[in-house]
Amino acid sequence: MLTRAAAVLACRIAASFLAALGLLGFSIYRVVLTEEHNQVRNQLAFKLAYGNPAENTPCLWLFVIVDGRTSSGVAAPKGLPLASAVASARDGAPPRQTRWTADGTVYEVLTVRHGDTVRQAVMDTWYQQADVDHLVRALILVGLFGVAAATIVGVEVGRRSIAPLGDALARQRRFVADASHELRTPLTRLHTRAQLLLRRPADQVPEPLAEELGALVRAAGELNELAEDLLVSAALHDDPERSRIVYLAALALEAAEAERPRLADRILEVEIGAGRATADAACAFPVKGAASPLRRMIAILLDNAISHTERGGHISLRVRPADRGLVELEVADDGSGFAQDDSERIFERFAQSGHQGPHRFGLGLALAREIAADHAGTIRAESRPGMGATFTVRLPAAKGALEAAVEPTVPATGAQASS
Repeated sequence: MLTRAAAVLACRIAASFLAALGLLGFSIYRVVLTEEHNQVRNQLAFKLAYGNPAENTPCLWLFVIVDGRTSSGVAAPKGLPLASAVASARDGAPPRQTRWTADGTVYEVLTVRHGDTVRQAVMDTWYQQADVDHLVRALILVGLFGVAAATIVGVEVGRRSIAPLGDALARQRRFVADASHELRTPLTRLHTRAQLLLRRPADQVPEPLAEELGALVRAAGELNELAEDLLVSAALHDDPERSRIVYLAALALEAAEAERPRLADRILEVEIGAGRATADAACAFPVKGAASPLRRMIAILLDNAISHTERGGHISLRVRPADRGLVELEVADDGSGFAQDDSERIFERFAQSGHQGPHRFGLGLALAREIAADHAGTIRAESRPGMGATFTVRLPAAKGALEAAVEPTVPATGAQASS
């Protein structure tokens, strides 16, 4: 995100610089062009008023037409004087400047009638056009250098502007990681001691106290999981092993095995590829990333499914190939579900549901999306109230290593668990 922010800032700075440079260049061009036109108009007017047809002025001619006879003492380009302009002036048309193109150049023509005399001044604007062309080439060259300079300046300014924010985020991550790490030990002690108290004989722990101890155990466990999520989120971008090849099937089997004690009467089915989980399936579906965050992502999805599935319900965990070189991991349940309108909101940290009821989403699913995004993947949720929920994670397969669907061989312990 910081890299994208720096790139956007650099592009905006470069675009602003180029816009200012373009506006300046256009203004210079318009000013020079206007001055050129004024200069041509003034020279034609001066030639008409005070010129002599016999004067040899470079690129400038004067013609005097009386009773159809033309007076000009110097050689003029073929086609001059311009007969159409002379005829218009003779018919009473007001003085006007016209443009005539011939022999690869442009002539400016100004024709005026005085009684029976028609005077026409003609100027070859080749040199003026050449000056404008040179100016345009110079502006283009300056613009190219401006693009390079704007890019360099934009990148440098963007980098320096974002650097303090990057340092602040890094310090924040370190603080969260350190705080989470320090909280884990006292929370573990609290959880353990509460469990020991709860396991004492019934005559030593009255029923009201046992209920409170049970609530304390659950709360301590939730706090421990929250601290673990914060630690994983803070250390996600600094994991030195985040570019290794890991097998998503193996991580799925490990996560399913770890959740067996919590299943109670729920049934968890695991499928790897086209068949059920097998011992050989553990080496299927390699992806590039860090094992610990990916394992935590799967555990979050399984924990969410177990928490929202009633006893006797079914939960499925599937790992299979997808199109465009992707690996797909799906966790589905037939539990309480949620409104489809909340399918994006559930991935926000501690967000509230947009519907009535005490629905509040914690940190877990937000962390799952963060882990998926950090591995160049996506996660989406589909559900309807009372109809269960399906979470689908898609990750890029390790290049050239995507396995085909695995056929079942020997059933693996914990692949399908029920009690």
